[in-house]
Amino acid sequence: MIDDSAVAGGSESAVPASPWTPYSERPIARARRAKAQELIERLVTEGRVRITDPDDDEVTEWRRLLNYAKRHGLEPAGKRIEKATHGGPGLELFLAASPHPNPRSQRSKVGGDPFPVPPRLGNPHPIVIALKGDERRLVMPSALRRRSLLLLQGPGG
Repeated sequence: MIDDSAVAGGSESAVPASPWTPYSERPIARARRAKAQELIERLVTEGRVRITDPDDDEVTEWRRLLNYAKRHGLEPAGKRIEKATHGGPGLELFLAASPHPNPRSQRSKVGGDPFPVPPRLGNPHPIVIALKGDERRLVMPSALRRRSLLLLQGPGG
């Protein structure tokens, strides 16, 4: 039989020695955040940052920094980071003067779809009836076909 007296006597702590650390506080994330903030400061001050003749690992690290800065909202208000090729394998990073043309953060969260989609086909238009009955038209997965028919019907359903 195993002697559990040491554990039962309370000499072991019930709390783990190293609690879970959130990703943002881990060394790699902190280092990446510091580098991304430094990059943003350089872009604001210098306007453009050119990386000449980077190797594949450097390009990967720059892309990670850019993605981190974008994901964590480090870009200055009303600006976005852009990258372009420079001198062959080189990169040029700069701040564009407007927000990204298709940002996720600007998509409407209120009201759902940008177009009203009726929940069902009630009193469908004759063309929608014809399309619904002809499997050779609107050839696509059934869920998309149904949504297409609902969109063609319009909000009046």
